[in-house]
Amino acid sequence: MLRYVVLALLADGNPAHGYALMKAYRERSGVRLSIGNVYRELSRLAGEGLIAAATNPPGADPRRVPYRITDNGREALARWLAAPVRTLTFTTADPLSHRLAILGDLDAVRAGEFLNELHTELWEQGKTLERERAIASQRAKHLATDIEMVDEMRAHLAAGGKRSAVKAPSAVSESVPQRRAKQRPGAR
Repeated sequence: MLRYVVLALLADGNPAHGYALMKAYRERSGVRLSIGNVYRELSRLAGEGLIAAATNPPGADPRRVPYRITDNGREALARWLAAPVRTLTFTTADPLSHRLAILGDLDAVRAGEFLNELHTELWEQGKTLERERAIASQRAKHLATDIEMVDEMRAHLAAGGKRSAVKAPSAVSESVPQRRAKQRPGAR
């Protein structure tokens, strides 16, 4: 993910060195990147032709090489930004966090489209979880009823009840309270 963060930070066309990129990301996200990781990623990106060394301005520290994004880098960034939001929400939080951190660097239309798509995806996932929770809750109630029935049958057998006297009531036709009411003396 760091590669796309670096590409996005360079996408404004202003060359920057590793430390400046690290600071820019921290200002946007609140997360401090390891400077070693930033420079390793810069080296990889340069090796892949996605960024290139830029001319250092007069008077700048010659040890800090500024980099600029190449056309290939812009294309790679565009492909990553065009990836469906769904791929971001089913992975770790980092891809989504990285995309949100650079959102301010995108044009307003693209940023708005992304946020709308993200909202829809998160809302749909929330609704799916609510349905699954309701189904699981019903299943848990059925399991609890079945466990009670099995416990009653075991207790009956342990008390010396005859095997033929143990009847498996239908879970569909009778609930545990209905069966218990029938077992009480005086119950019809």
